[in-house]
Amino acid sequence: MRSIAPGTRAVLAAAQTFLVDRTVPPRRSAYIQNVSTDSATIAWVSEEPERGIVEYGEGPDLGRMVTEDLVSRRHAVTLCGLDPGSDYHYKVNGGATGSFLTAPESGVAFTFAVIGDTGNGGKHQMAVAGLLECVKPDLILHTGDVVYPSGEDKHYDKRFFAPYRGVIGSVPLFPVLGNHDVQEDDGAAFLKNFHPPRNNPLGTARYYSFDWSDAHFVALDSELYHEDAGGDAEQQRLWLEEDLSATRKPWRFAFLHRPLYSSSRHGGDQKIRADLAPIFSRHGVHLVFSGHDHVYERTLPMDGVTYLVTGGGGKRLYKARNKGWTAASASAHHATFVRVTRESLKLEAVKPDGTILDCLDMRVDTRGEPSRA
Repeated sequence: MRSIAPGTRAVLAAAQTFLVDRTVPPRRSAYIQNVSTDSATIAWVSEEPERGIVEYGEGPDLGRMVTEDLVSRRHAVTLCGLDPGSDYHYKVNGGATGSFLTAPESGVAFTFAVIGDTGNGGKHQMAVAGLLECVKPDLILHTGDVVYPSGEDKHYDKRFFAPYRGVIGSVPLFPVLGNHDVQEDDGAAFLKNFHPPRNNPLGTARYYSFDWSDAHFVALDSELYHEDAGGDAEQQRLWLEEDLSATRKPWRFAFLHRPLYSSSRHGGDQKIRADLAPIFSRHGVHLVFSGHDHVYERTLPMDGVTYLVTGGGGKRLYKARNKGWTAASASAHHATFVRVTRESLKLEAVKPDGTILDCLDMRVDTRGEPSRA
């Protein structure tokens, strides 16, 4: 894992059943999902229907194996009983190989990246994907609008899996639904292609939470306040309150598609802000990431919470504006990287050529309360 060093200006050059389901996409390379301290899911699409087999181990010799019960072309095999902070190698169906790191226990520093509104396979999306491949963070958050224009399954390979092939085979990606993702069948393709934690009351992947070292992450479905009929916003809000009440991690992060605060084209969603901002503030959430507006914007702390729009993942950009809450903004394609230790974090929003758009340093005291570095 390589993190963005303070002041980096170097150019990052890599920017450049037995019944066959006829809706299944072409053969797809393995990608990593839902990594925790003791488990991980390996997903892929095979050429022909077959039982998925994953050989794995803490070295190239592998030595352990999991086999699916069903025959299919879509595969999602979960490996259990892993050790935290360990490097595992894997091989799927006797062919393609890869490796990944399990989540570490508390006390271990890590870097996560955030991207959103990633486009349709064009050059800007490929450039941001190249940036991720160069930095290779420990995990990636996606703030939604994964596939344009309407989240159809037929577009996922060209407009998501192909651009990120060089990174998602070893780095887990945790996504949330955006408004474009739910336009077809309330996000059915999203739910078919991704395998994040299913720890909400309904056991779905629409909203969930997970831990990584000293951080707690909460993924939310902003579209439940709009056109997503696959769940209930009130039930999500009640779950969020309980989930944040239960965590004892010193760092707390949330991510969702629609921003609570934004100065750009769509602006902040006032309904979501009224519903969720008091919960974020009450439970000491430090950073809330969103997309929807195709810009970068960071707010000043709002009731102790800093909100970031990081929607420059590849789609056509919007004009960046400023309001009274704005600390920094830019109309630029980018990814946001956050380096987290137990007591501090450093955030950098970075363009594909290595230019740093914005920096933020924060510290947290032993009670989990934020302060400016």
